[in-house]
Amino acid sequence: YNNYVFECKSDIHYSKFCKQAAYSPSGIYWSLAWNKIAWCEGTMAPTSTPSAEPSLTPSAAPSLEPSVSPSDEPSLKPSASPSDEPSLKPSAEPSLKPSAAPSDEPSLKPSAEPSLKPSAEPSLEPSLK
Repeated sequence: YNNYVFECKSDIHYSKFCKQAAYSPSGIYWSLAWNKIAWCEGTMAPTSTPSAEPSLTPSAAPSLEPSVSPSDEPSLKPSASPSDEPSLKPSAEPSLKPSAAPSDEPSLKPSAEPSLKPSAEPSLEPSLK
């Protein structure tokens, strides 16, 4: 707009305004939703189809469609629905939901509730209950 290149603000509170007309680069509240990032002379026509290769530079806002391949790093935000695949890295925060199957790994903290069935081997320490 007016030879400027705009980028939707990455702030979660302001980025939601980018799709609203009053906040468009030509709207009266444009500065709440957009950053002027460059000035250009002339315009390029948009392509008719998306490129076959992904961009090497990350975008400022998440895509509207989910990715078909997992990322190498965990997300900073939780997903809207649980995954069917286990995580490659353990979480630093415990889940608030128990897993469907028992783990072979010991827990980091003892449970406050007794188990429903006895263990296969006796413990070396007496129980407190």
